[in-house]
Amino acid sequence: MIDIKVKKGLKGGIVLFLLLIFSLNGFGQNISVEDSLGSVTINVGKIYITGNKKTKAEIILRELDFVEGQQISAREFSQSIVLSQQKLINTRLFVIAEVVPLFMSDTQVDILIRLQERWYIFPLPIFKLADRNFTEWWVNQKRDFARVNYGVQLYHFNLTGHNDKLIFRSQFGFTKQYELQYQRPYINKAQTLGLTLRTSFANNKTVATNTDGHRLQFEQSDDINRRIFSSSGTLTYRPSFYSRHSIDAGFSRASVSQLITNANPDYFQNGEQLQKYFRLSYVYSWDNRDYFAYPLSGNLFRGEVSNYGMGIFNDLNMFSVRGSTSNFFDLGGKLYLANSLEGYYNFSDEIPYMLRSGFGYRPDFIRGYERYVVESNAFVSNRSEFKYKFLSGIQELNRRSLIDQFRTMPYAFYLKAFVDMGYAGDPIRSTTNNFYNKELMYSAGLGLDIVTYYDFVVRFEFSVNRQKQTGFFVNFMSAL
Repeated sequence: MIDIKVKKGLKGGIVLFLLLIFSLNGFGQNISVEDSLGSVTINVGKIYITGNKKTKAEIILRELDFVEGQQISAREFSQSIVLSQQKLINTRLFVIAEVVPLFMSDTQVDILIRLQERWYIFPLPIFKLADRNFTEWWVNQKRDFARVNYGVQLYHFNLTGHNDKLIFRSQFGFTKQYELQYQRPYINKAQTLGLTLRTSFANNKTVATNTDGHRLQFEQSDDINRRIFSSSGTLTYRPSFYSRHSIDAGFSRASVSQLITNANPDYFQNGEQLQKYFRLSYVYSWDNRDYFAYPLSGNLFRGEVSNYGMGIFNDLNMFSVRGSTSNFFDLGGKLYLANSLEGYYNFSDEIPYMLRSGFGYRPDFIRGYERYVVESNAFVSNRSEFKYKFLSGIQELNRRSLIDQFRTMPYAFYLKAFVDMGYAGDPIRSTTNNFYNKELMYSAGLGLDIVTYYDFVVRFEFSVNRQKQTGFFVNFMSAL
């Protein structure tokens, strides 16, 4: 337990702290309060950290908007307390993160950071649908349990206390896959460079080979019809809290059986059964959202350029760009507004079927059209939501649990209304009955979002699209 002796200026410090609280809770529009905060300079003293049983102190200090010995205005200090707490939660290392100012006098403040770490080791069973979404499996594939993946996946978060992560996957069922991945967010003393390494091998007996009427057509047999090996490394540069640059370089080798090329000679192009290529991509993102898994305020901008082939092997030559901007607004009174605008363009004249993009393939979708894939070399979409948080809290699970991280469960429920729209350009060769291409797609609906333990999100949505098709859909990640 930390013993901190409070000096005589405690009374003045309490008054200033109350001013900070008023500012944090929306009273900042009062000019006299703002002037009072702006005229006071805070001296940041010692920073104390409790609850970090494994996480290294430098990982925690990296997320703070202030350092020991810094002089900062009271107004900026009040904002930095909130932002620092949000950024600690967004590391996904902690169930609880509290940043508490301890006033030694009316201008001198120490900081107490109270943390409760997450449980970091998860040997989880794999049981998930192989299809692109729940609706594809439930409606188009008629709830076929042969299209399920199962196995075991081991997550070891915060492996060495540096917010690094090790993942091993052993998967069977529809797609047999082995994958190993290691991620280290900081590899240099300045904590600006990070590295991710991954390698995987997968094979399938059932493979999507064509698209007809915006629905996938499959070929299958008792033999393995596709094998894919891939390996890659990603170097990230994080010069500030909110901006990130990433360069990803990788190699892929894929082969298919004669059955696949007979069904679609453009699966790899020109009837080839083997495709090898290097890929290189650059991504820039600016992200100051409050919570990554389910943001309620802040902004996200992301831009990406990718090159597949790079003139090596001559199996592939494909260049594409992608951009998105998402904005989240806390309107007060438990009301929230969100909007996301995204666009994609592929400059290649010929795109292999295996590498096609469009609505219906992750991460691109228009709600109300979950049954379909709309493939194109160019598309744009906009998704908007207006929602109300009607219930939230923390549920006591088992106070006698030996694991602190599983004694409580936070939860929040949101009612929402949404409107989506999108436009896809010319269809890609070898697709047929492309009635949604070059047509404005739009939909509207109502939904319920549930957000709970360890960033788990489930969406229940009812929608109607332009063609007056209605549907009830279930998904397991935030829509924006």
